[in-house]
Amino acid sequence: MSIASILKFDRVSCTAQPPYEQDLAGVSLALGPGDLGVVLVPPGTARLPLADLAEGLLIPDAGMVAFEEEDWLEWTPDDAAAARSRIGRVFETRGWISNLDVDENITLAQRHHTSRPVAELEQEAAALARGFGLTELPRVRPAVLRSAVLRRAEWVRAFLGAPALILLEFPLREVYVDALDGLVLAVQAARARGAAVLWLGDSSGDGARAAALPGAQVWTLSGARLLRTGAEQNPAAPAPAAGFASPAAEH
Repeated sequence: MSIASILKFDRVSCTAQPPYEQDLAGVSLALGPGDLGVVLVPPGTARLPLADLAEGLLIPDAGMVAFEEEDWLEWTPDDAAAARSRIGRVFETRGWISNLDVDENITLAQRHHTSRPVAELEQEAAALARGFGLTELPRVRPAVLRSAVLRRAEWVRAFLGAPALILLEFPLREVYVDALDGLVLAVQAARARGAAVLWLGDSSGDGARAAALPGAQVWTLSGARLLRTGAEQNPAAPAPAAGFASPAAEH
């Protein structure tokens, strides 16, 4: 069965309460297979509830958020948990379990929600890590790694298992800009296999580069609203990026 939209916001409003710092009002957007949505955020903006709303972790004050054409409020708790296993995410703030090694953190969701062999998961994760400039999959506790390495490890976790939706919250914070090419290749490969990607980025940094990608749908955060900022350069989904195909796409 084909799915017209993977992620849909319909007139969503949310008043920020801790830990969030940014209100949202009347947000509407829709992303289907192969779509890239880019939200340009003014420098200094922090703690948007957008990604938590997209994952159904936060109930909006008004409006509706749907994943794979199903309102999050209609999912049972078990079905919602299973649905979130089809979503990859780079968190704005740290999202590691401190008493697990980084490689265990990376494969945890796939080990829990699928029957894929651990060796297969580690092979795919290692290939993603190399594509992101890591020489190997980190097998130590998160606390002992530099921030830049941890951020790239988050990219591995987000793309592992060929998720249907990928949420990237300021993915280049704490990472040198020369790492951007690897992330862009992964995004383009994910889109080519039919994933939707929502990228939140600084308007003066990585967000502007993401907004320039072919077919990007671009919104700018203005106060509490998202304003559409132009038509797509190329509505077609990209061809697979050479040398960067997720092994999970073959299973």
